[in-house]
Amino acid sequence: MSIREGDLALLVIYSKKGRAKKFLVKVKRAKVIHTHKGTIALDDIIGKEWGTVIKTNKGVPVEVHRPNLADIIEKLGRATQIIYPKDSGFILLKSGIKPGDKVVEIGTGSGALTLVLATFLGPEGEVISYDIREKSLNTAKKNLSAMQLHNVTLKLKDAKEGIDEDELDAVFIDIPDPWEILPMIYEKLKPNGTFIAFVPSCEQIQKVVVKARETGFSLIEVHEILDREYESDERRTRPLSRMIAHTGFIIIGRKVIPPS
Repeated sequence: MSIREGDLALLVIYSKKGRAKKFLVKVKRAKVIHTHKGTIALDDIIGKEWGTVIKTNKGVPVEVHRPNLADIIEKLGRATQIIYPKDSGFILLKSGIKPGDKVVEIGTGSGALTLVLATFLGPEGEVISYDIREKSLNTAKKNLSAMQLHNVTLKLKDAKEGIDEDELDAVFIDIPDPWEILPMIYEKLKPNGTFIAFVPSCEQIQKVVVKARETGFSLIEVHEILDREYESDERRTRPLSRMIAHTGFIIIGRKVIPPS
């Protein structure tokens, strides 16, 4: 499929050292993108195939890619710190959810994890996301709109006062004190449903794990995901000097029904 007006496009310019500078843009006629290597007229890419190479007005090559979800999350507008793809991919697999499921997210933030969940669950699935900050919800709404996702409901409400949904397949929690709402989450989940909490400190881990066990969750796990990228060329292969190291701890538990 060729590039159309209204598409999101990832423009990539390489430095002499082979490092990529990326620009996520919405394709629009007569729009010009200004970069450190000259201007890019978006008229020049409409009708071209994805993966094509054009040039700036200074003759510098520009690759035009269809952005994947990780590209989009990397360039999201942010009201708060986001959950990175290295974490969200792991969270998605460990949650056990499948297309068509119904989940709640507590702590929308900028909507990075919301995008991942909504994309994976598909049009038959449902994401209900709570946040107490209107600014965060407005940012998330813009990000969701850019992806044309319509299976998300955003709610301006403190989830500690209760959530409206029942029979949930999973609940994702990104607030400072998730242990306080675990008893309520337990009641809202289906049997064997999963909670996943994302916390930044070790002190929070212990509080979540202890409360989760008291509440009736089992198969409790704690993980930290580190992402180290490598550079490689004809001369050498080595890790980059920067990496996405600690972003947070992922705590997972599944609801079990006690014997009668």
